[in-house]
Order: sequence, then structure tokens, then C-alpha cells
Amino acid sequence: MTETKNIFTNKSSYIFIIGVLFVLLFLRQCGRIESLKQEVKITKELAEREHNNYLASNDTIRTINAENGNLISEIRSYEFDLDNLKEEQGQLITKYKKALNLNRDLNKVNTLLSANVEIKDSIIANTELTYIDTLSSKLTFSKFDDFGNGNTRNLLGELLITKLDSGFVYGNPYFNLDQTITLMAAIEDNNGYDEIKISTGYPGLTITDIENINLINTKLNQRNEKKAGWSIGVGVGYGINLNNNQVISTGPSIGIGVYWSPKWLRF
Repeated sequence: MTETKNIFTNKSSYIFIIGVLFVLLFLRQCGRIESLKQEVKITKELAEREHNNYLASNDTIRTINAENGNLISEIRSYEFDLDNLKEEQGQLITKYKKALNLNRDLNKVNTLLSANVEIKDSIIANTELTYIDTLSSKLTFSKFDDFGNGNTRNLLGELLITKLDSGFVYGNPYFNLDQTITLMAAIEDNNGYDEIKISTGYPGLTITDIENINLINTKLNQRNEKKAGWSIGVGVGYGINLNNNQVISTGPSIGIGVYWSPKWLRF
């Protein structure tokens, strides 16, 4: 009877060991599949980024009319990976670092943006002539415009006119032009790529060039690397149990303990 019991016990132990090995192999395979999915995801993102940057390099500014009459200028955005900068990308970013006094590693810097604006304007000002004496007069100019949404223009000027026997002499001209210009910008997702839009209500203003660079850090965005180590766990389940008498039985179980696991079993 004792021999039969030992045989049964050994058989139960073998079944338990085989079951544990099966679970370990299953977990290892799950970890490999998860790592492969992560690699495929990163490769796909890199390919899409390179394609979008190529399209952005060949894109030109498009100007459309908004419902309120303002002009909106839009263009594709670039996306640079800080860990894999090309030489020309690094030189471009250096320009922003110097101009904006940014930290060397661009820590907490997400977007770089520049816009060139051109203003063509003509002003018909109000004039007023003031007599200083019988020979001299002062001609003043003034014009104030409020275009709304923080866009204003204020022109002030004066010109001294002196009458001589040979004619009139103009001297000491003075002009002062104060402008407030509001630029509104947004980065919008347009069918999978980012697009920068800039608008203003200031008349005669044309945006001749826009450059928008979104900065990403692939390493920070990746899932933290799995490492072997100790952990504390609590488990509740139903399955095969091995009791103190080395007898295998089935039923519910609950346990708490300290575990060590290699990195290939962590996923």
C-alpha cells in the first residue's frame, strides 16, 4: 500500500512540475509576443514620421478665408525625434536654442514655432495746420484704427513749414507709428498628420513662411524596459494545488508572498 501511495505521490509531483513548466513557457512566449508588438509599433511610427516629414518639406503655405473674413495660413508640421536627430535637423534646432535661450537638452520643450510676416499698408491720415508765427506753421498728422481682436494702428506725425522769400522750407519731420498685432495659432490633427494654422485680423498682413516642429522623445514614450527582480504579490484563483503532504488536488486558492521573476517573465 505504501509503495502504491508513493507512486501516486510521485506521479502527482510530476504532473505539478509539468504544469509549472507549461505555465512558465506560456508566460515567456507572452513576453516575447509583447516585445515584438512593441518593436513593430516603434518601426511603424518611425516610418510614418519620416514620410510625414518628407511631405512637410515639400509643402507650401495655403491661405484660406475664414467665416469672419480673416485670412488663415496653414502648413504641415515637422516631427523630430530628439534621440535620432539628423545633422540638418540638429542645426535647425540649434537656431531655436540660441534665439530662445532654451536648455541644451530641450527638457520640457514640446514645440518650436516661427512665422515670417509681411505688411503692406497705406494710410490716409487726418491733417491739421497750426500757425506758429507769420513765417512758420506746423502740419500734424493723426490716424487711429481699431480692427478688432487686439489689432490696432495709431499714426502720429508733424512737419514744420517755414516760409522764405525763395519759397517754403520743410524741416524736422516726425512720425510715430504704433501697431498691435494679434496672431492666433493652433496645431490640428489632419488625417494623421499635424498641421499648423495661423490667423490674424490685421489687414494687409501676409504670413510668408511658417515653420512648426513637434519634438518627441521615443525612449521616454516607450514602455519601461523590463528588469528581473523581487516583488510582493497576492493571488486568488482556482486550479491545481500541492499541499504539505505532497498530494495534488484541485480547488480554490489564495496566497500572499515574495516572488523573484526574470525579466522574460515580466510583461
